[in-house]
Amino acid sequence: MTASPRPRAAASTRTWRPATEIERALREAAGNHDRTGYLRLLATADLFHYVPKEHVDSGRRAYVPADDIQGTWCLVMRTAGERLPRRARFVVARTSLAELAETWPGRRYSLHVNPGTPAFMRLTAGALDRRRWRTIAREETAKLPAGTRPTRLLTTQAGPRTGQLAHALACGAHLSVANGVLWNEVGDVYDDYAQEVSLLRESWGTVTAQDWQKQMDALLAGRNSPPEPEFTLEIRQELARANSGTVDADLWRRACTAVLTDMDAPAEANAVVQELIGRILRYESRFRADGLLPPDGVVRSAVGYDYGRAVSFARWGLSARLCPAETAESSILRAGELCRETYDSWEDFSAGYALGRVLRFDTEEFGEWYAQALDPHRILLSEPRSPWRTIPWGMTSAV
Repeated sequence: MTASPRPRAAASTRTWRPATEIERALREAAGNHDRTGYLRLLATADLFHYVPKEHVDSGRRAYVPADDIQGTWCLVMRTAGERLPRRARFVVARTSLAELAETWPGRRYSLHVNPGTPAFMRLTAGALDRRRWRTIAREETAKLPAGTRPTRLLTTQAGPRTGQLAHALACGAHLSVANGVLWNEVGDVYDDYAQEVSLLRESWGTVTAQDWQKQMDALLAGRNSPPEPEFTLEIRQELARANSGTVDADLWRRACTAVLTDMDAPAEANAVVQELIGRILRYESRFRADGLLPPDGVVRSAVGYDYGRAVSFARWGLSARLCPAETAESSILRAGELCRETYDSWEDFSAGYALGRVLRFDTEEFGEWYAQALDPHRILLSEPRSPWRTIPWGMTSAV
């Protein structure tokens, strides 16, 4: 069995800073020798370990043990902010305390969390220990909707928090917050190597570098989403400019019909657009009620949905080893630039992203597809350390 490198000795607290709030809370629990509190924190945290890439590619995801500084065997798990730098032969696998309780390879191993840091704790893993893990995990995850991870803003102190790259990464923060992953990282993993490979294959038809580039080009050109919403919204924007910002529904509908007639579009196209106008108006009404739009606000463009997803798509491609870091970063920067060209503020962008998402998938159910845009919107606009509150929208140069 392949063994991982021996865990590092603990780092000085004077040179180590917690990368995220998770590591800060774990350091506090470890410093107080509070094993129960430590386990409760782990119960809703993602835990990461490293396995050979060829194992995952061949369908194996066995744990890789290490020998600790006392020469005994352990399994090393790291929280999001303590993942290691990218390595060619090893990839990241995500697990949880609940899963570890069920799949632990044997009592001879202890669990080492974040070795080499003040957030480190060594946990024994006998049958009674694992029963306790299971109980705590069940109690803590019961506070979440079934089958979900916490929707939360995770910021790493090691990642960009100012400048153009940070701004661009924040344009992908809807999905980062909804998925409970770090928003400001361009590294080896967005979530989990195997998950990224599966997501790109199943949801995007992307298995090669060429596939990835084709999809990225479509996202940055605003061509991944259907064209009708942008066509319809552009006509309203033109009418607003010509009518001092006032556009009623009848005028909008007539103008769309006239443009389509001039284009010799089939009658079915006009029927689609007229139905779409009704959907947009109903969504905008709900957006105003929920705070996604101001009382008299409208959505100027829905292309932000493609641009926002381009940020995450770049990170997924990097994690799945389908693009180099330089290409991922340049794509993220381009997505941020396009967002700034299209929208006037974080609020303006967020409403456009949300409309693009729900028009594509929600069918006016106001269910999960809507909640995964609304909840991050509220978090990103309310938390004091959110990038949407600390990074100016209209920036023109790196800080």
